[in-house]
Amino acid sequence: MNKKIRIYRIQKGLSQENMAFELGISQKSYSNIENGKTKLKVEMICKIAVILEVSPELICPFSKKCNHTENSK
Repeated sequence: MNKKIRIYRIQKGLSQENMAFELGISQKSYSNIENGKTKLKVEMICKIAVILEVSPELICPFSKKCNHTENSK
């Protein structure tokens, strides 16, 4: 999952700093997400998916209970 986040972030042309800012966390905290040091809750997966403009299921198949369209409003 963490590698997918990094790949989508790079494809989108975003830095870790950009992602951290959008998520309201530090760059170090975001780095920990990409490095697998932080366990993600469904809510955070959904926030990341909205920023990256992908379905949460592309990041994590277990996030199907997250409604991507509701969180993107």
